[in-house]
Amino acid sequence: MSANGYTSRPIAWGQRNVVAVGALLFLLGVMRFIRADRFGFVDVLRCCLAVIPMALLLLVFDYVLHRAKLEAVVPLVVALALVVSSPAFDVVLGLAVIGAIAGPALTEWKDERRKLQLLSERG
Repeated sequence: MSANGYTSRPIAWGQRNVVAVGALLFLLGVMRFIRADRFGFVDVLRCCLAVIPMALLLLVFDYVLHRAKLEAVVPLVVALALVVSSPAFDVVLGLAVIGAIAGPALTEWKDERRKLQLLSERG
């Protein structure tokens, strides 16, 4: 392996599974909106306003999961209750889960490309 060669690393299975669950939640919410035959301005506003609380819920769940695995059931039950209560929470939780994985992965990919570009310019 050379320093100038591009090393391709596959995404870990855990990340793929989390993104798949996020996509499933997103599609479930979209299907619930389609079945209800409504998606107005109020629903768009609900989705936009629910992004930050859902991201905070994910952050709390991650923290609790790393500190006390048994107590991680509580934020999971809260997320499940929110998902069942409204399709907006399905959509937002799916997007938050995908964003939690895709954001760092894209940043890492861009940093690798930048390093490779710098190496090719020097050598």
